[in-house]
Amino acid sequence: MSLFLDLLPNQPKDDSAREDIKNILKQRFEAGLADSVERIWDLPPIAVNPEGEYLALLQEARQLYLMGSFYSCVAMCGIVGERLIKDVFRASVMIRNSTGIQQPSSLSFDQIERVEVRGITQFLKECMLLSEDAAKAAKDLGDLRNRYAHARGKAEQTEALNAIKLLHVIVEDTVSVFKRFTIKDGVFVPKS
Repeated sequence: MSLFLDLLPNQPKDDSAREDIKNILKQRFEAGLADSVERIWDLPPIAVNPEGEYLALLQEARQLYLMGSFYSCVAMCGIVGERLIKDVFRASVMIRNSTGIQQPSSLSFDQIERVEVRGITQFLKECMLLSEDAAKAAKDLGDLRNRYAHARGKAEQTEALNAIKLLHVIVEDTVSVFKRFTIKDGVFVPKS
């Protein structure tokens, strides 16, 4: 009979066990370090506004790819993509009611968290708040994320990199500084 056994959590919680576990984790980390270093060149560069919840999530998705956690990377890319789409929606919606025109409350927007993101993506595309390319990337990323969320992935590293690239199409159309600026002669210049 084959068996996978992980008894590290059963070690006594003392300094000796901590040192042993540290060495085991260090060996695991070092064993994959060369591959992690090489994967850095696969990632697209980013230049984003650090406001919002998405930046830490975006960095985590990229870190998962670097560390070789490809299934988790695909799922995380899907999470970040959804967050970006929903944040664009939040930033753009105004409601007219008896008190005038105002942005909905955070509590109101929290109800949108339960809405499937494809409909929001199409809404943003039709309102010209999301490009055709970004809307397609969001759809493709959602499909890929769903495949991995249900343990149906086939080519983990290749598809994780694809998820990163799809996510960056959304990033470039939403929160990237390159959405409104370009670099000319080494200087940021507003796009016309």
